[in-house]
Amino acid sequence: MYALLPAFVSSLFLFYGIHVLMTRGRTRAGLAFFGVTVLTCLWQGLWAFLFEAPDVATARVLARLGWVAILPLPTVLYHFVIEVAERPDDHRWLIASYALAAVLVLLLLGSDLVIDGVRRFSFGFYPKAGPLEAVHIVQTTALVLRSLRLLHAGQRHAAAEKRRRLQLCLCGVALYALSAADYAVNYGLAPYPPGVVFIAGGPVILAFAILKLDLMRPYALAATVAHEVRTPLATIRLQAAEIARAWPDLLHGYRLAVDNGLCAPPAHPAMLERLPGLAGAIATEVASAHSVIDMALASVTLERLDRRTFAPHSLHACVDMALARYPFQYGECEHVRVQAFSADWRFVGSDTLLMHVLFNLLKNALYAIRIARKGHIEISAWPDGNSYVLAIRDSAMGIPPSVQRRIFDPFFSTKLADQGTGVGLTFCRRVVEAFGGHIQCESVVDEYTLFTLHLPRQASA
Repeated sequence: MYALLPAFVSSLFLFYGIHVLMTRGRTRAGLAFFGVTVLTCLWQGLWAFLFEAPDVATARVLARLGWVAILPLPTVLYHFVIEVAERPDDHRWLIASYALAAVLVLLLLGSDLVIDGVRRFSFGFYPKAGPLEAVHIVQTTALVLRSLRLLHAGQRHAAAEKRRRLQLCLCGVALYALSAADYAVNYGLAPYPPGVVFIAGGPVILAFAILKLDLMRPYALAATVAHEVRTPLATIRLQAAEIARAWPDLLHGYRLAVDNGLCAPPAHPAMLERLPGLAGAIATEVASAHSVIDMALASVTLERLDRRTFAPHSLHACVDMALARYPFQYGECEHVRVQAFSADWRFVGSDTLLMHVLFNLLKNALYAIRIARKGHIEISAWPDGNSYVLAIRDSAMGIPPSVQRRIFDPFFSTKLADQGTGVGLTFCRRVVEAFGGHIQCESVVDEYTLFTLHLPRQASA
């Protein structure tokens, strides 16, 4: 009778974990959520058997096995929150928490310091707290409070839909955390573990939240759209190249016809001088469109980014690559100056993502120069402790303080609707933070705007 509820909850959790994994793929948030569901399933499933244990010896074994699942559970839940809230800077605390959980598991298996046997209640056997269970309770409290703080703070810079998803996760984690009331039974302070009631509602909210996060389907949609757009762009580029190859002969033949009176001269002679540059302009616009597509795909894949693929890259080479591939309009390249810095400086991250960050910052700086009709862009770098600082400074029109406070907010833009969507600087912030660094903006109106990227440097051998 008493074992039915934990048995039902364990099955419910396992169902939601498998459902999320199968429908949304192997995303970081999805895998962390699956870890939470598996551990909860083991915990509640073993408790169903513990309540029906025939003797003390069997109950002690089941209690220890159940606590093997319980000890890492708060850390895995914290791991899920880090991925959902996109806070890679918390990974050092996550690793420390996993290490503490591992130590407690070893002590659990080798001594009575964590769980000191079992007690018999009216509903069956239940674990008896050892002296070190208090350490786990303190750890759990700290992780839950930190998780709730991350989910609440993440809403400040989130778009409306993402904010609702974070609110769902906040409610789900808060409800799940109430299951910590079960610790009271370990000290003999409750007649029945009440946490199972709260656990039953947690998976519904968390699973709905992660399904709403939809960490897989946006990429599939974006990839499909990108493919469909790239095909006509490639055709346009090839046709422009063909026009560029054929144009000199056509122009030569036309001029011969005009010179020999076979046709009238052009009404606008200057038009003939502009036509040869059209093919190059078309190719530049195609390259610009490809850059936009690449950045959009990179923005979506940030949700699925495996940070284990990060590697050391030359900062100088990334700057050179960005300047070589950026689709500058005529004369724009002349506004960019690069101060010399060492080619040996290597940051840890993704060279492709950093290139797209530079694309965004260059695009914004060139737009400001075009509007202000003055200024230039200066790119420099220098070491700073365990980081390298990459600075992009333009001397155009600056950013007012009221705007500067919001420039990293999603979908915030001061540009016209057809010239900006407000996602570029948000993308830059997310990329740099994914590397384990941070980005800052400093500006004085009518003088300059300075973006500094603090990138983690390669550890010395």
